[in-house]
Amino acid sequence: MPIKDTFVGLFVKRFVISGAQYFDKPGFVDFKISGKTEIYARQIFYSEDFFVKFEKDLIDQFGEDAKLALYSVGKKFGYRFAQSGKFENVSGHPGEKIKDWILVASKFVEGTYASSIENSTDVSLKKTDYKLKNFVILRKLGFEYLFSMGGTAGLMSWIFQDPNIEVVMHDVKKNGDFEAIVTSAPLEYLKNNYASSSIYQESNISDLSEDFASYKKFNTVSSISSQKSFQTYLNAKYFSYKQGLVMFKEYRFFLFEVSGTYLLEYELKKLNPKYLKVLFDSAYCVGEKILSQFATALPDVFDVLSAIGWGEVLLFSESKGKIKILINHFPWSRWYKDIDFIIMRGFLSGIVSSKKGTKIEFNKPTIDLTNGHLSLLFEANL
Repeated sequence: MPIKDTFVGLFVKRFVISGAQYFDKPGFVDFKISGKTEIYARQIFYSEDFFVKFEKDLIDQFGEDAKLALYSVGKKFGYRFAQSGKFENVSGHPGEKIKDWILVASKFVEGTYASSIENSTDVSLKKTDYKLKNFVILRKLGFEYLFSMGGTAGLMSWIFQDPNIEVVMHDVKKNGDFEAIVTSAPLEYLKNNYASSSIYQESNISDLSEDFASYKKFNTVSSISSQKSFQTYLNAKYFSYKQGLVMFKEYRFFLFEVSGTYLLEYELKKLNPKYLKVLFDSAYCVGEKILSQFATALPDVFDVLSAIGWGEVLLFSESKGKIKILINHFPWSRWYKDIDFIIMRGFLSGIVSSKKGTKIEFNKPTIDLTNGHLSLLFEANL
């Protein structure tokens, strides 16, 4: 059976990649798609509504500049995701052989990003058409620059080893939710064949790989205080999974490889620091309205956050008008010194505000690596 029905392993026609994902380790949601690496990449289940709100609000406020920013970040994320996961590419599978691995990659993404991703490739043109059904964010907005466009451009740039591959979206249709086709190809091909479409460009996709020794060291699976994994909640039907959709109540979640958490803040800060307020506000809103529904008591909410990949989330202390939340084993990436963890600050601020009935905002966390893993200590006034 395919991954969208079993949620264990990855099955694509005659290809079987067993153990590509695991969900039974409390605090950790990891994947390894390639046999070329011993490293499992850290992931977090994110609320689709966070990205829907963020992308819509950013574009509403900043227009075309925001679209280009989202596309740029998405392409860097897609390229880095494939590069660090050591996805197969034309260097090892020239000519028509690469089609098999394009299929593997698309079906891997389909696992939680869509109910269906169909593709057709013309290797001579380095062109691939993807038909997306129930693809996250796109399905609600009718547009989407971060993943379906930028992410695809980065992924295909890696697969074809060509940084000039870009993406256009076309044939957007509303069939209940929005569906569309995205075409990836070298920039000149798109200009010649899709002149009426908006074409964005980002060719600076070098220097995105991880420091693998540190990545492995700081992301090693460890025992945490919570004994509940994502699989635990899935078995209990707290979350449901069917045909590419992970659901909590009426809210959809999907997997986001951890570098995206870092790159989104890091790149947006460089492009325009004003974007970061939208990032925080979107996270705050989703924390307040959705993540706070995980449980009645804060420690139980934090158990769920641990299970969806945050590491070990603990109510460290609450006294004298202050609250502190400690996250041990938070997914580490090379950019850990370059961001203020605005997304997690927003989520936690919204969650605690909902539970306390008053607006609370956590400060930039204190960062600690002395115990061999990344710890973040968040503090706020009550």
